[in-house]
Amino acid sequence: MISVRNSVTMTGKRAFSTILPKQNLSFKIKLTPNEKSQINFKAGSQGANPTVPKKIDSRLVKKFQSGTTYDPFDFSLARLHLDKKFATRNSSNDLFELNGVDPLDLYTNPEFLSQFVTSSGKILHRDVTGLSAKNQRRLSKAIRRCQAIGLMSKTHRDVSYLPSRIIGKI
Repeated sequence: MISVRNSVTMTGKRAFSTILPKQNLSFKIKLTPNEKSQINFKAGSQGANPTVPKKIDSRLVKKFQSGTTYDPFDFSLARLHLDKKFATRNSSNDLFELNGVDPLDLYTNPEFLSQFVTSSGKILHRDVTGLSAKNQRRLSKAIRRCQAIGLMSKTHRDVSYLPSRIIGKI
């Protein structure tokens, strides 16, 4: 238990008084072998509801085998960024893989391919489309083929995706 009392800070000619409430801070660590550790932080004030557990994001809890050594780098934010960078991507939202369709077969369908092109005619990035690397390459090739044979414009989307303008009075 840690309790905090009144504190006075002197800066220049002024004195600042900070009154901090007393808090009961405690935490429990439950360690089970070969599993992640579960940490429950509990913060409560005197007389109020004594304990309210707080959840910790699962990415911040490291899973170490018992008896292994670790480096302090394993607990840093840089390690979190490296883990995120080299994590395998789940391509469960790959439209072509789910339906078993080869994007190269769609080069004669400019209406469908326009979904993967910006309004200025550029091919959308893989992060936006959510496709696997293989299907993104095939899709790009199909779009370029469609543009080369003249079915699709290189400067904008298909006509069906362009905004319609109403000319004249209705």
